[in-house]
Amino acid sequence: MNQNIWVISVQDFFTKKMLTYALAPFFFTLIVIYSIFFSAASAGLDSMEQSIQIEQSHTTIENGIPHTESTTAVYSGDNAFLRFLMEYSLTSWLVSFFVFTIGGMLMFIVAIFSAVLIIGFLTPMIIRELQRRHYPQIELQGHGNAFTALFHSLKYVIVTFVLLILFIPLYFIPLVNIVAFNLPFYYLFHKFYMLDVGTTIMVKEEYKQMMYFKGNKVRMTTLVLYALSLIPFAALITPVFNVIVLGHTVMRHKQEQLKLEA
Repeated sequence: MNQNIWVISVQDFFTKKMLTYALAPFFFTLIVIYSIFFSAASAGLDSMEQSIQIEQSHTTIENGIPHTESTTAVYSGDNAFLRFLMEYSLTSWLVSFFVFTIGGMLMFIVAIFSAVLIIGFLTPMIIRELQRRHYPQIELQGHGNAFTALFHSLKYVIVTFVLLILFIPLYFIPLVNIVAFNLPFYYLFHKFYMLDVGTTIMVKEEYKQMMYFKGNKVRMTTLVLYALSLIPFAALITPVFNVIVLGHTVMRHKQEQLKLEA
């Protein structure tokens, strides 16, 4: 059990069960969100195309007999840019390109955040798996309930927004602005993960004791995890890895306390 936490966390992460926890929520949300997006986008573009085609059709009456003709609208004027945009085929291609490209990127980001939220509900299962594999002598007691978790979460979000506002003058100072911008988000990152993991493993008094004696070590760990999460596309897999690392950190502290009491 003297194995380095980071080494054992990487080994645990690359097990079949943990990889399933890491990737399944993302790909599930990705498929659902993209299916909804492309269906809605295609329907919207088809509707726009039909409306334009109707506008390009007109009916005339000759000798009391109606005749419907389809014509291509020709727009004239001094503004070459407007004439360019009003060509239907080009306008359709441009609209489709921006809708599917920009919209697709936004949906990818939404899928990431949705997966992170889903993984939050998987934390107890991840912790139980770690406990079964490495800490069978430890009892997962936990503390708090849904109400207290919601209360603390809202408190952390409010503090984060307050910090973002207070740090506005620092955003205009080179290099300092990097720290000033990331500090509130690191605070939220640290609080959310420790709330998630700590309340699953320890009772309230144990958690307070750990943060009093080992708080700086825990903060250094979450700081490294936060830095890893900033790597492009790392957010696809880091949530489960973060829970694994912090799960080992908290359970090892609990294990040390049990040895001292024995």
